[in-house]
Amino acid sequence: MALSDALSNPPASRRVAAAALRTPFRVRTYAAAVYLALSFPLGIAYFVCTVVGLSLGLSLSVLLVGVPILAATLGGVVLVSVGERVLARRLLGADVDAPSWKVTEASGVADRILAVVTDLAVWGALVFVLSKLVVGVAGFTLLTVVLSVGGSLLATPLYYDTPGATVGLILPEPIRRELSLVVPWEQFEVGVSFIVRLTSWEVSTLPGALLMSLLGVGVFLLGLNVLSAAGWLCARWAELTLGTDIPSVADD
Repeated sequence: MALSDALSNPPASRRVAAAALRTPFRVRTYAAAVYLALSFPLGIAYFVCTVVGLSLGLSLSVLLVGVPILAATLGGVVLVSVGERVLARRLLGADVDAPSWKVTEASGVADRILAVVTDLAVWGALVFVLSKLVVGVAGFTLLTVVLSVGGSLLATPLYYDTPGATVGLILPEPIRRELSLVVPWEQFEVGVSFIVRLTSWEVSTLPGALLMSLLGVGVFLLGLNVLSAAGWLCARWAELTLGTDIPSVADD
C-alpha cells in the first residue's frame, strides 16, 4: 500500500487523530517533558566537565599527568551513562540494556587501555554525553515556547480586562496590500484587483477571551504532541548510543 493511500485511509486517520487527542492524558507525555527539562542543566554539566577533562588529559598526556585525568574523565562518562540509562528507561520507556564493558575483561594496564580505546560502548557513551547539551537546549526551547505561549493564551479570560493589559494582535500600523491579476486581450487589458488590509485586533470582550483560550488549548495540544515525539526520538537515541552491545575491535 502506498503512503498516500495509508494516510488517506479513514480508519488510519481516525487512529492518528485519536492518538493525538489522547496525548495530554498519557503519563509518558509528561515524563518526556521532565526528561527534556532535566536535559538542559545536565547537558551543560556533562559538556563542560567532559570537554575540560579531555582537553587537559590530552594536552598533559605527554607528561603522563594527563593519563589519570583521561581515565577519570572516561570513568565519569561511564558512570553518567549508567544514570542516563536509568532515566531513559524510567521516563522514556527506552529498551536500554547495560553493555558489557570490555575493560572489565582485560588484564594488565596495556590491555585495559586498549580495551577502553577500542570499546564501542565507551565511544557510544561519550557521544551520548556530549550530545546531551544539544538535546537540553532543544528541549528547554520547546518547553519554554509551549508553556509561555500556550499558558498565556489559555489564561486570557483571567487578565484580558485588567487595566493596562493589552491582549490580541497589535500592529504598529495597518498593513495594506493590493493583489492584482492583469491579462492582455487584444487592445484591452482585463484584470482583477483585490485589496487586503490587516489591522490590529484587541481582545476586549469575554467571547474574544474565550476564543483566545481555545486557541491556547490547541497550542498546548500541538506542543504536547511535539514533546511526546521528542521523547520518542530521545529514547531511540539512548537505545542506539547506550544500549547497543557491539563487540569491540579487541575481540577480533
